[in-house]
Amino acid sequence: MTTPHSPPLILVIGAGPSGLTAALTLAQNGVPIRVIEKTTSYHQMARGGGLQPRTLEILHFLGIMDDIRPLGEHLHTMQMYKLPGGTEPLRTWRIMEDLPVSPDRPEPNTFIVSQYLTERVFRDHLSKYGVHVELGTEPTAIEQDDDGVSVTLKCVNADGSEKVETARFAYAIGADGAKGFTRKAIGATFEGQTKDDDGQVWADTEIDGLSSEYWRLWAQPGHFTISIRPKPEPGHFHVGIFGQNFDPVHLTDPAKFIDFVHARTERKDFVFKHISALTYWKPKMRMVNKFGEGRVFIAGDAAHVHSPTGGQGLNTSIQDSLNLAWKLALAYKGLASPELLTTYQVERIPVVTYMLMATSNLYTHMVQKKAEDVKVAEKPNSSGFMKWRDQTLRQLEINCRWSPIVYDARGTNGLDADDMKARAYHGYPGEDVRAGDRAPDAPALVDASGKETALFQIFKTNVHTMLVFTRSTDDADPIVEEAVSAAQTCPSNTVKTVVLSRRAGTKDVPGATSYCDSQGHAYDAYHVEEHDSAIVIVRPDGYVGAFVRDAGECQEYFARIFAI
Repeated sequence: MTTPHSPPLILVIGAGPSGLTAALTLAQNGVPIRVIEKTTSYHQMARGGGLQPRTLEILHFLGIMDDIRPLGEHLHTMQMYKLPGGTEPLRTWRIMEDLPVSPDRPEPNTFIVSQYLTERVFRDHLSKYGVHVELGTEPTAIEQDDDGVSVTLKCVNADGSEKVETARFAYAIGADGAKGFTRKAIGATFEGQTKDDDGQVWADTEIDGLSSEYWRLWAQPGHFTISIRPKPEPGHFHVGIFGQNFDPVHLTDPAKFIDFVHARTERKDFVFKHISALTYWKPKMRMVNKFGEGRVFIAGDAAHVHSPTGGQGLNTSIQDSLNLAWKLALAYKGLASPELLTTYQVERIPVVTYMLMATSNLYTHMVQKKAEDVKVAEKPNSSGFMKWRDQTLRQLEINCRWSPIVYDARGTNGLDADDMKARAYHGYPGEDVRAGDRAPDAPALVDASGKETALFQIFKTNVHTMLVFTRSTDDADPIVEEAVSAAQTCPSNTVKTVVLSRRAGTKDVPGATSYCDSQGHAYDAYHVEEHDSAIVIVRPDGYVGAFVRDAGECQEYFARIFAI
């Protein structure tokens, strides 16, 4: 018997970072949801601990970054040790170079937070919307029609007994990982390769006799690397043994794992107090041929898996889910055509394709190729053994300029869709901001009361933000009235209009909030001259949906998004 619910819910399958991002975004958009998770308890593992700059920006938009920041730290300096002996440093370096903070990029560097802590913050914020993860619950069948999705769920109770129900949903999001049910249910292929001769074992552990000053490495060239990375929690470490032409599958026993680390580092002074998690992973580089079918979508590891090199997995998963969820919220409410949902796949497949290429290349640098490599002076800007110099890993250049729903009145700069897809991941460093690009931040915006804010404090996941750049003259710029009128044609509470000026003493206008760009950061970041006017419409996911000059061009963009 099918369990009805009114209004119908959206089902989120999986409570990892991808599923939780989708859930929180939908909740912030006022969409009723149900979140299920197959496991019967929350894990306590570091897993995807590296949050890249673009993800940190998204966490700002979601309103959770202030709660995550105290739980983490920036990347440690790496130090490699000579063998035999294991104590003499051979080389000290940064796996990724630190970049300075700038007005348009307030979070330029990777931030380390154990994944279980990130997930806990997400769950805490979901609870504010009355949403709680249902543990021990998984789908066993998914069927859909034009009106909804029927999902058979198996629930394991605390006493071990099982209950089966069939429930009806408006849509379903499968964020249930590489081994999950949803990808198979929609018939998506999982194309790519598995590194059969390689393997990795990772442990979350406490170690006595080891400071947290460095991220430490010991290597046997051509075979394996032993990595001991400090976790933000004092005295805790994430220890990895990753091999190429060496498979450490036999080291999943805690005693054997510890013995191997002691023997191969020659550091028996390290005292392993407790191993809280020990996992084995066979390197796979795969992605799906489609991100959805009808009313059922997949995101995160359910859609792509790859090497942990570059720290892209969790971050790409979060971006998948945000891209989908804001569109799904509009379609669910009837404010957008269901056709909007097809752009999820259109925008994400090129990004994931090129991300997979980048991480697969970095995978070859996880193990030292020969003993001399560590002594050889490398080019400062080139990647090498555990040294990543590809700036795209920060994910600030990811874009969707080719998307059919973005609109730039200045055209495509002579590029066709295929040209733009080829730059989906690496982007256009140093070029002007265009529709489809990441929307930059800008601080020192002063409102009529004298209060200061920044664009990243204004951007939210439940609303488009229309930035109206006015000419710096004494006369009222007619573009303000035009923009406000255009926004008012959209569904209620879907567009927030923000008027920007270089003049001090700016006053609010009906239908908009006004700010003085006191230091010119917004005009500089969006490459708008003070004597010009422009309208930049920022999507709920923090990407530029449109760059236009008048109300008619605003309507051209809004017609691609809303059912108006």
